[in-house]
Amino acid sequence: MITSEEKEEIINASVEKTLLLIPEVVGNLLANHAALHKINAAFYKAHPEFSARKDIVQVVVEMIEGKNPLMDYEDILQKAVPEIQRQLVIAQDINTTDMPGEMPKDFSDIDLPDNGVI
Repeated sequence: MITSEEKEEIINASVEKTLLLIPEVVGNLLANHAALHKINAAFYKAHPEFSARKDIVQVVVEMIEGKNPLMDYEDILQKAVPEIQRQLVIAQDINTTDMPGEMPKDFSDIDLPDNGVI
């Protein structure tokens, strides 16, 4: 059995070691963030048509990354380009600005069985 003084020494040593590692961890995180920012800037410079629809780019990149978790980020971006282009073609015909004031509730004019008012 350890005494309370020994227990306190172990805790203090652990806390001290953890606190001393914080600058290194934060430095690594900042370096990683800067590298990713540089990669993203180069990607959008190479594909300026993607800049207007960063939402689509984000979704596609996350989907590719989810399917390939061990792939390098640069390779993920390159693999995502054809799908991003495909999604942009699909999205260009979608009107998200002119929405009706009230959504229709009567669909009785559509020829489907059991169709009517919601």
